[in-house]
Amino acid sequence: MRDTFVKTLMGMMEKDKNIIVVSADMGFNTFEPLRDKFKERFINTGVSEANAAGVSAGLALSGYTVFLYAQASFVTLRCFEQIRLDIASNNLNVKIVGTSSGFTLSQYGVSHFALEDVAAMRSLPNMTVMCPGDLYEAEEITKLSCSFKGPAYIRIGRTNSDKDIFIHSKKPKIKIGEPIFVTKGNGPIIISTGSMLFFAKEVVKKLQLKNIRASLISLPTVKPLNPDKILKLFGKDKIVYVLEEHTAIGGLGSVISDMVTDKGLPYGVVKMSTKDKFLHVSGSREYLLGLHGLTVNRVATLIMKDR
Repeated sequence: MRDTFVKTLMGMMEKDKNIIVVSADMGFNTFEPLRDKFKERFINTGVSEANAAGVSAGLALSGYTVFLYAQASFVTLRCFEQIRLDIASNNLNVKIVGTSSGFTLSQYGVSHFALEDVAAMRSLPNMTVMCPGDLYEAEEITKLSCSFKGPAYIRIGRTNSDKDIFIHSKKPKIKIGEPIFVTKGNGPIIISTGSMLFFAKEVVKKLQLKNIRASLISLPTVKPLNPDKILKLFGKDKIVYVLEEHTAIGGLGSVISDMVTDKGLPYGVVKMSTKDKFLHVSGSREYLLGLHGLTVNRVATLIMKDR
């Protein structure tokens, strides 16, 4: 998804001379074409995410639209104070792009796992949170982020272990806060966002083998959301399953749980996310997800047991 993001951003920069990119010395083998083409609008601050956030805030105060790019675990959590005070509290036009989210950098351990970033960014007033799930969504979310003034967090992960793919059969029309059907069925409702969308679709395929036709809903924006449009999609089943590569605390599962509770609806929400614990091991992304119970077979089995 990184390449799609950069390609889309370059097209936007050709049309809008007001866009500036700030990188905390990240994006190697990705940003070189953009850097070479827009030399005066690409700033590398070095490995200093908090400083990069301050620089981005200053540029936004000068009237620019700024894309601040770094690894998700660092651009959100390391410089949370700067984002909160410099960017969010001033409602500045800075689009924070967190790459390598979730377990993408699986070999580097806890310091590089980004599993609390959505919860942190959601907690900030004025902050829009966006999590594209495939190449179509990455392109549309990048464009959509410039359609409004104010801060946004764009979370970029890895859709599967081999390569990024198109999960939607055609380019979806994305609106902030609104759901998108990936598959429609008469069975359980599965909601997913970001890098777990591919995983969720594999779960749907697994269920189909057992004659269970699940509906899969993608939420490429996590904040704000339109509760009425989301809740009206719930079916006869009284359980909704939420799949995400993020801690169960404060992520999409928490958002959907709050919606159901606030409306007093008779639905149970099953959070299929990472557990509330640190993993002090490294390995492949699939291995680490498996340690949290997130395998296609295990998730599909759990859903089948509820029926």
